[in-house]
Amino acid sequence: MRHKNKFIESPNLPLPETLNRGMPENQLDELETYENLYLSSCQLEGNKGVSFNCVYFDNTKVVNTYFKRLDLQDIQINKSDFANTELEEASLNRVEFVNCRLLGLRAIKSRFKNVLFKGCQGELSQFNFTKFERVIFEDCMLKDAIFSDTVLKNVKFINCQMDNVALTNAKFNHTDFRGSEIEGLQININQLQGAIVDIFQAGYILQRYTNVIVKAVDE
Repeated sequence: MRHKNKFIESPNLPLPETLNRGMPENQLDELETYENLYLSSCQLEGNKGVSFNCVYFDNTKVVNTYFKRLDLQDIQINKSDFANTELEEASLNRVEFVNCRLLGLRAIKSRFKNVLFKGCQGELSQFNFTKFERVIFEDCMLKDAIFSDTVLKNVKFINCQMDNVALTNAKFNHTDFRGSEIEGLQININQLQGAIVDIFQAGYILQRYTNVIVKAVDE
């Protein structure tokens, strides 16, 4: 899937029909690398030091499990379920999550680079102490998600539901929130440098955190 504005690098993947289908015993071995696979309608359990390179995940379940130092490179993930899974010290580069269920996902002390989240359910997800660089969240449900102590560099939230999202102690560098719903946003007003907001979001933040009343001229 190529993102139209080329803001991020897309996965460098071969055609699906050229890849090996499935995985022996549907289990992952510690410190193992898995390459050139098409995984569909299977369920995987977490492990330590697992790497995936050039893999399609389609309708795959990776739920209620734990990965330590998971590495994903050139990956497309479609209609898959990562609910309540924990990723610790994960590294993702050129990865796309499309129409995935990420409810309660925890990605702690991880790094996301050139990652697209499109049409994903990410309520109650947690990304504490994680670094984002060239990442897009588009048409995602992120209600009650936590991005505390994160670094957000060249990140876009496009048409996302961000009610009650926590961004305390986050650091922004060209982080664009324009067009997303931010009611109840938890943020440090004195640490907003580097954030991009639209006029309605700016008015909301001022009223919420500084008690400044924002009105149109003719009101």
